[in-house]
Amino acid sequence: MDRLPIGSARPLPLVSQLPPPSDEPVVAMSKVAAGKISGKRIRDVDRSESLVIERDRRLKMNHMFAELQSTVPGLFCKATREVIVNQTINYIKALEKKKKRLEELKGLIMEPEAAGGNLMLPCTSNKNSSITVSVSRNVAFFGIQSKAQFGLITAIFKVFYKHNAEILAANVSVDNGELTLAITASLGNDGDNGGNATAEKIRGEILGL
Repeated sequence: MDRLPIGSARPLPLVSQLPPPSDEPVVAMSKVAAGKISGKRIRDVDRSESLVIERDRRLKMNHMFAELQSTVPGLFCKATREVIVNQTINYIKALEKKKKRLEELKGLIMEPEAAGGNLMLPCTSNKNSSITVSVSRNVAFFGIQSKAQFGLITAIFKVFYKHNAEILAANVSVDNGELTLAITASLGNDGDNGGNATAEKIRGEILGL
């Protein structure tokens, strides 16, 4: 290597001798920036989709609770969701229990009818009321027609309660001052007579009201 004299500087290379500039750093930086922008857009899209899903879920929940509140009896308009759920569960259990009892009642009625064991008591009446009674074992159907009077239905139910008769179903209608009351009740067993004696007592007391 040639040595330069002391105090002299090495001459700078000519521009033509410099290596050409490289675009690699610029391209690399552009790729990084593009990746960041793309990732942000993906996150924004995912976030928007999550918000839409959550909003739809809340709308469905609100609609479901509104339907339950309008269907289940005994719920106040400002009942909490916990109360609505608990009341709905209790209501469903009560309906299932009622369904079971009605199915048992149907079986009790159909079995004696098939064997010819259904007893139709003669229709009795007075100037205000008429009662038709059909007894099948310890299950009886009462068809009551009477002039509508204040407190009459309560008095009739008290007669059933007095004779330990469990009312399984009741249907009431009033038309032009005429009361029609259909009651299906489970009566106590009177030995070989089934519930006939109890049905006779109930009918007699109702006619005396």
